[in-house]
Amino acid sequence: MRRSEATVPKSEKNVEVPDPSRPKPLLDLVELSKVFPTIPPVAALNSLNLRIERGEYVAIVGQSGSGKSTLLNVIGCLDRHTSGSYSFDGIDTSKLSDPERAALRGSRIGFVFQSFHLLAHRTVLENVMLGELYQATSKSERKKRALESLALVDMTHRIGFLPTRLSGGERQRVAIARALLGSPDLLLCDEPTGNLDSHNTGLMLDVLDSLVRRGITVLVITHEHSVAERADRQIRITDGVVTDGPKREVPVQRDLAHQVGASGELRKVVRRTRLKLSDLLSESVSGVLARPGRAILTVLGTVLGIGALVATLGISKTAGNQIVGRFDALAATEIVATPRAVGKLTVNAIPWNAQNQVERLNGVVAAGTLADVTVKGALIRSVPVNDPLGQTQFQMPIKAVSPGLFRAVRAELSSGRFFDIGHSIRAERVAVIGEAAASRLNLARVDQLPAIYIGEKLYTVVGILNSVARQPDLISSVIIPEGTAQNEFRLSGPSLLEVETRIGATALIAGQIPLALSPNDPQRIKVAAPPEPKLVKDGVQNDLNSLFLMLGGVSLLVGAIGIANVTLVSVLERTGEIGLRRALGARRGHIAKQFLAESTAMGLIGGVLGASVGVLVVVGIAFTRSWTAVIDLYVPALAPLLGAGVGLVAGFYPAMRAARLEPVEALRSGT
Repeated sequence: MRRSEATVPKSEKNVEVPDPSRPKPLLDLVELSKVFPTIPPVAALNSLNLRIERGEYVAIVGQSGSGKSTLLNVIGCLDRHTSGSYSFDGIDTSKLSDPERAALRGSRIGFVFQSFHLLAHRTVLENVMLGELYQATSKSERKKRALESLALVDMTHRIGFLPTRLSGGERQRVAIARALLGSPDLLLCDEPTGNLDSHNTGLMLDVLDSLVRRGITVLVITHEHSVAERADRQIRITDGVVTDGPKREVPVQRDLAHQVGASGELRKVVRRTRLKLSDLLSESVSGVLARPGRAILTVLGTVLGIGALVATLGISKTAGNQIVGRFDALAATEIVATPRAVGKLTVNAIPWNAQNQVERLNGVVAAGTLADVTVKGALIRSVPVNDPLGQTQFQMPIKAVSPGLFRAVRAELSSGRFFDIGHSIRAERVAVIGEAAASRLNLARVDQLPAIYIGEKLYTVVGILNSVARQPDLISSVIIPEGTAQNEFRLSGPSLLEVETRIGATALIAGQIPLALSPNDPQRIKVAAPPEPKLVKDGVQNDLNSLFLMLGGVSLLVGAIGIANVTLVSVLERTGEIGLRRALGARRGHIAKQFLAESTAMGLIGGVLGASVGVLVVVGIAFTRSWTAVIDLYVPALAPLLGAGVGLVAGFYPAMRAARLEPVEALRSGT
């Protein structure tokens, strides 16, 4: 007894009994379902059974939301089905890995999208050549086949045009040429005439007819009745359920000679899906130059970061060299000898002739003694008359020095002269006063031989001291010869000996001074010598480097954040391009490598320019300051590599985010 059609389970409808004598179909979908895991779940395809032979021209029609596009995405391996099975030329697609699915798409399936998905910054020829970019073919081969493909759609006269200069029909024909580049077995067209007028629609359908005659299996998703009528067979889909229509008689014999079986095909497809290094670099450069304004701003951030780093390192090196040079010329050449304290007493161990004894040592530039003079409260004044309206008498420090001290402390005069050894031997009442002391005493010049009173004793001022490099107390003091102090104030001996040496001789002289001054008991002399210049130089340099490295690091971090931000924005804006590349056979790794290469290229360019800017800044500052520019060669040499590294690290997250996009999601977001 036969069951009525109403009692036949839905899963048994449209199921054909396999016939061993029939050739293997190109597409075979059995009980295929696709459920989107939303809340609640949405069943886009429901237990669908469909068989499409090689060389067929099939139109799938249905209302919006009926599941047409979902079916096309599953057939094109852009999306995975939830249950059931789908075989492409005998290959079970559910068992394919993501790289294998990409290989299958790239070598045997062509896509024609309603929104064209042409890259606006590429010419017609370059857009078509993308069709075999991931097949590891040479650029010359791709160009040759791209021209042949463009000839099939009558677009060779537009090969140098950008897509923005093409009409809608011309753009769609370019998209078809790109889809045909790899000689696909299946051409999937999603609403190919949706954005075309009636004239261009007719031209588009003529192109599809010619492709069918060449033996290419064509599957068209459409809601237009006039488009569906051109197909050999119409399949209607309603709420995810397929109703197969009758086949019309094929008037023209189709050429299926290029079709091959699936035996061994999968291994061949996987092996061919590669991206050559030269193509990766070319695509990355094109991606960077596609938006020149944004690329310039992004590179500028890296230029500022790298430039600041190079400049700060160079400036620190130059400034450090200048600082240490001055240290070498001043602090590194100074020795101070004083009597060593014995218990609570300080024994006067520095002789009056200490200057002469030390100046005989090889390496000594100048030497002089210095002592504080006790005047027992005597005031100093410059005039003999008391001024009731202002103070004219002051307490000031009085220093007794040997004439050699002026050279040892690098003293300079604003007026007059220094006293000499003769003044000291004769114990003459002469004085050199510091600039601060002269200001208090209202003395500015010595050409009239002004005099000052120390207590009731009159001293002739022979010079006014303008500056000293050492012993800064001299600027506010009255300085008299040590012989005069010994005679007038009973000075018992010098308090210290100031010595200037040649650079590099300090350590040697410091060891010889105690023996020169007190040969019987060198321990009575205490010598203060500067630390080893190299250690001080290294310390100063390290401190400056640390400071400027922090500043440069902050600048570089800002540049890195700029690259990361722009790369991420680029990923979000180029989701359509990402989906297109995935449809053309790009694996996740190919997408990640391209975005990493783009961010690295921007970092490298920024590094090169930043190194140049940094060097120019260092040279410019050194020139304006009359310094000698000092830059370690490794700094500008490594700056481009550092920039590239920053770009690589900054682009990592955006690149991984781009690689994780599913083809169907990227295409949908980029529409």
